[in-house]
Amino acid sequence: MCLRCSEDLGVASFGATQISPFKPADQLCQPCRLAPPPFQRAVAYGGYAGNLRSLIHALKYDGMVPVAERLGGLLAETVLNLLAETSNDGINEALVVPVPMHAAKRKQRGFNHAELIAKATVKTVRSKKPGCSLKMAEGLLERRRATRSQAGLSPNQRRANLRGVFFAPDPERLSGRTVLLIDDIYTTGATARACSQALRKAGAVSVYVATVARPQREIFRAPHFEELPMQEDVAFWGNTLGELKATAQQSSSLDKGISARQQPANQSTKNRGRDVFRQSHD
Repeated sequence: MCLRCSEDLGVASFGATQISPFKPADQLCQPCRLAPPPFQRAVAYGGYAGNLRSLIHALKYDGMVPVAERLGGLLAETVLNLLAETSNDGINEALVVPVPMHAAKRKQRGFNHAELIAKATVKTVRSKKPGCSLKMAEGLLERRRATRSQAGLSPNQRRANLRGVFFAPDPERLSGRTVLLIDDIYTTGATARACSQALRKAGAVSVYVATVARPQREIFRAPHFEELPMQEDVAFWGNTLGELKATAQQSSSLDKGISARQQPANQSTKNRGRDVFRQSHD
């Protein structure tokens, strides 16, 4: 797997106890090589399929809030492994930050699913590792504007959709701290990158990402989009009003350019695309 984002590289093992012919740079996926993410590492409990996917849907779309306890318990297993494998002492005292929702969407749904999962994760981790001082840190990251759903967007469009969205309003609390970012699903990594960038710019020394699930690459890849090379799509997330206006203009221009290059598809193909991405991470 990729040493940064845990993407499956199709190699049997990169275990530390085995002799590998690969150089460290070869143990990174293409996106992480071309545009290194602002987080140290991203991990997930399992694949976005079967019972795990059903549990996430039950919480996220059916409003079954108690399911968050179960998902948090599962994610806690992965976080405990991350704590054991990471030499960074600060991660044991990390600030746990859930990916925020826009105020309007949170009001509509009634809760932030990432926040519920994060709280359950922290509770389980601290109960199983008494010396661990993970601490929930609500309000350290905000979603400044509403965005269109990430469902159905290509990786390039997902990144453009999130530019200038996240903001850390209290840099003093973040200064010199390690952050554990929690979400339900890691799809292309656009949300994790955008959040981590905002946290790092506000003073966090390192960011780790933990999600409940991660889909296989073929599940979330858009079939009829022309992709820009990663090196030509350098993501920038601004914190000032001027930066936000600039990035919003860039995002609008980029979306128009991509739309103009897309090839027409028949209605059945469009419907299939909507079916594939209908339940994707938003």
